[in-house]
Amino acid sequence: MIRRTFAAHSAPEQSRGLAREVVGFLGQYLADQNILHDLDIMLTEACANVARHAYRGGEGRLEVRLAVSPGESVDLDIVDWGYGFEGPVRFVNPAPEAEGGRGLFIISRLSDAVAVRSEGQENIVAIHKKIGTNSWKS
Repeated sequence: MIRRTFAAHSAPEQSRGLAREVVGFLGQYLADQNILHDLDIMLTEACANVARHAYRGGEGRLEVRLAVSPGESVDLDIVDWGYGFEGPVRFVNPAPEAEGGRGLFIISRLSDAVAVRSEGQENIVAIHKKIGTNSWKS
């Protein structure tokens, strides 16, 4: 298993850069551009949620903890130390007129599993993506 942690401040431009950095790293292992694109979308949405909501207008630390099981899967933990989710998290598509709320729904559709949890001071969005053997570089 390959593990790596990436970190940035939660500002929008830095959070997008963090997502790109993680996807660039994954490009060393994954040949399938469609899967890399899906991972990029999931990371961008999760990091944008931290930038918009976790620190309520301020900035704080944002981490992506990556675990790669070559030939099998990618696990992404998006971590912040800001304000957690209020109440239970639902992965539903909001009404068309809603101004937000699509990020977690998109992540739930592109991943094989997604969970939101708090551990001590950490708020974690955990994403699991199974990846078939043909999608990996030799």
